[in-house]
This record gives sequence, C-alpha cells and structure tokens, in this order.
Amino acid sequence: MNITIAQLNPTVGKLKENTQAILEAAQEAYRLGSHLVITPELAICGYPPKDLLLNDRFVADMQQHLEQLAADLPPDLTVLVGTVHRNVKAEIKGEKPLFNSVALLQNGMIQTYFHKRLLPNYDVFDEHRYFESGHACNWFLLPDPDHSQQPMKIGVTVCEDFWNDQDFWGRRNYPFDPLEDLAKEQVDLIVNLAASPYTVGKQSFREKLLAHGAKGCNCPIIYANQVGGNDDLIFDGYSVTIAADGSVVARAPGFSTHLLHISLPNSFPCSVPNSLPNALTDDAENPLGTTDSALNTPAPVNTIH
Repeated sequence: MNITIAQLNPTVGKLKENTQAILEAAQEAYRLGSHLVITPELAICGYPPKDLLLNDRFVADMQQHLEQLAADLPPDLTVLVGTVHRNVKAEIKGEKPLFNSVALLQNGMIQTYFHKRLLPNYDVFDEHRYFESGHACNWFLLPDPDHSQQPMKIGVTVCEDFWNDQDFWGRRNYPFDPLEDLAKEQVDLIVNLAASPYTVGKQSFREKLLAHGAKGCNCPIIYANQVGGNDDLIFDGYSVTIAADGSVVARAPGFSTHLLHISLPNSFPCSVPNSLPNALTDDAENPLGTTDSALNTPAPVNTIH
C-alpha cells in the first residue's frame, strides 16, 4: 500500500487555487504509484477560515469545488481532503451549522465524510464558534491494490483529536478520546489531518505525542500538516510517519510544500528498516529563510515492513 502525504500551502478563501493544488499533488502522487493521498486539515478552504464560514455562498462554493475535485481525480486513487460539511440536523438539535470534516474521495465521487471530534477553543483557536463536534468513531476500509490481502482498516482523526491522551498528559482535556476509540476498533493505521501552527520546539513535542499514540494503539500514525502563513499564524509542516513502536519512519521538510511517500504493507506490528536523524528542534530552523519546493519533484519512498 503506497501512501502520500500532500504537505500543502493553502491560502484562506482561495477555493479554486487550493483545489487545483490538491489535484496536482494527487495526480503526481498517482503517477508515482500512490494508492492513498492525505491532505492537511481544511485544505480546500485554508486554515483558519474564520467568519468566511458564516457566508452560505462560500460554503456552497466549497462543496462545488470538492465535487469537481472528486470527478477530476484518477478513479482508482483514494484521497482524504480537509473540508467543511453542513450539519443537516443543526436547526432541529440546536447545534452549530457546520462540521470540520474530512471527505473521502474515491471513484469520481465523495464517498463519505468524517467529522472532527475534539474542537479547540483556546489560544489562537475558536472552532466552537463555527463547528459542531463529531460523535462517531471514524474509520474506513481501503482495499488492497493487489487484492491479495484483507483491506486495510484506517482510522481518521483531525488535528486536536490526537491531543487528549490521558496517559500522555496525565489528565483529559475533553470527555472522550478518539484514539482510545480507534484502539478498540483495532485499526491498522491512523491518519491525522492537521493545521498545527508553529511555535518554538513544537515539532519534537508533536513527535513525542504521536509516538505515544502509535505505541498505545499498536499501529502506525501518518500525520499531515500544512505550511505557509495565514493571518497571524505560521504553519511549519514537518509531516511525519511514526511506526507502531514509536520510531520516526519518514519526515517531510519544514516550511516548504512537499510530497512524502510511504509504503505500508498490511502486516503489523511494524519494524523500521533504518534509523533516521533525531527530530529537529524548531528553534534551529529559520522559517523566513526557506522557500516552497516543487511538488512534482520525485521523492524516495520510505517503507514500513
């Protein structure tokens, strides 16, 4: 199973440009043999969209771009796209009108949506203003491309969904833990679509958190973060794949767009074929001194055995 993280630089509000960037990244990943592509959180509208989400026309346009993207993708490529989705029961239940969602695109259609379960409402985050929390445990089955093994059971999380591990924090910040629910489902892989802003030292902390989750769930973690600057936020990327034993298998560069390719067989637990350098500390980087790399530059495939 070949999987690609599309570490993108979406611009808030630029639906056409963001959709085109996702399409081009997916086409390149498909050309290189990928079966699944993962984008960052809210990749189609950019993060944080803020009060643009109160504009019904903007939300409707986003849906149209998403449907066109599904139609334009290679039919046998599966793509997870960060987007929003209307809460059709909002008025009946007195809930927020939207979900922060992940759309599963496959065979020219939007197959289903997965909704973010934990909504941050602190520091720079204000998601309660716009979104309703999802309640379902999110996972899907991805068929083996050679039809020689059982489908891969993939758990889907969105950014904050990963930040409530009681064993890691020593307490819970929310009433329930999406990771705990996915562990009970015995998923083969967990993906996390994120828009996680840069702060000094944050990447090494993220990787400790992700590694703890991988070991606790006994499965690999694929984390897709965005890059770029929106409003007063800087996003550093460093998308990463963590094996079930907590070790780093592959890491995208910081502060630049990138396609990170990973090969995942359906046999778990995983072992890492060779070691990688220790996690970079963010304060050693110069985010203003880097530029976007070309998305169509072939990259080595990192394999989990």
